[in-house]
Amino acid sequence: MRNIINKPIYINSGYRCKEENQRVGGVPGSYHLLGMAVDIQVKDILLSDLLVYAQGIEFNGIGFYENKNFLHLDIRPGPTQFWKG
Repeated sequence: MRNIINKPIYINSGYRCKEENQRVGGVPGSYHLLGMAVDIQVKDILLSDLLVYAQGIEFNGIGFYENKNFLHLDIRPGPTQFWKG
């Protein structure tokens, strides 16, 4: 993704231990617990545009958190799941 957008990607959250996941309100089966997920922001790119880039890369889990201004991306097995948070 970094090569496609040619801008720095800021990782708000990556791997989380169980305690940190609970502290931030993460779900019990979060892919953050397995090191398979990141929450990201990119300055000067609209979140909706970042979503389009992510969909083109074919992440299997994409969460669009407009109110918190970040995108959740994960590499879960199976078909792509999309949600708004």
